[in-house]
Parts: sequence; structure tokens; C-alpha cells
Amino acid sequence: MHSSFPKIIFSAREIALVEDEADIESFVYGLSEEQQQEALLLLATGHYVNLQGESVKALTDVELANRVTEYLAQEGVCCLSKVTRLTPPQAFAMLVD
Repeated sequence: MHSSFPKIIFSAREIALVEDEADIESFVYGLSEEQQQEALLLLATGHYVNLQGESVKALTDVELANRVTEYLAQEGVCCLSKVTRLTPPQAFAMLVD
């Protein structure tokens, strides 16, 4: 797997900013085998890979915005309604703050 961090990991229902391999293992622990197959990692370079490190189809800027803002809203962050598109660097910045 790619060794540079941070990364953003996505499953069908969750999202997390991961700082190391242990964070990835913790995230994946509760996922079924099927959910693990569907999980994505967004690398700081803007590339998307699966848990095996293979390139996968990227989320669109709208899909990325939807996933990130939905997660942040659940975390209690407000004023997200104007965020309709995100680039990978913007997604990382929003999750780090």
C-alpha cells in the first residue's frame, strides 16, 4: 500500500482522515468483506486506490463534496450548504480543520 499520509478512507457509510496504517486497520476492522472490497482511499496526490493499492475510479468533485460535507455535518460542523464541489486538497483541508 502507498506509505504517504494523511489519506482519506471511504466506505459506503463512513469517512475518516487516517494518519497511519493503524488508523486504516481500525477503520477496516468493523467492515464486512464486501464493504472492504468497496472501500476507497484518497491519497494526498489526488489519486484514488482500493485497500490493495490498486488504482480505482475517482469520485467526482460533487461526489467528494457530498461525502465530506455529510460526514462533517454528522460531526456537528455547520455552514456546509454552499460546498457543492471539492478538489482533493480542499477535502483534506476541511477534514484536518
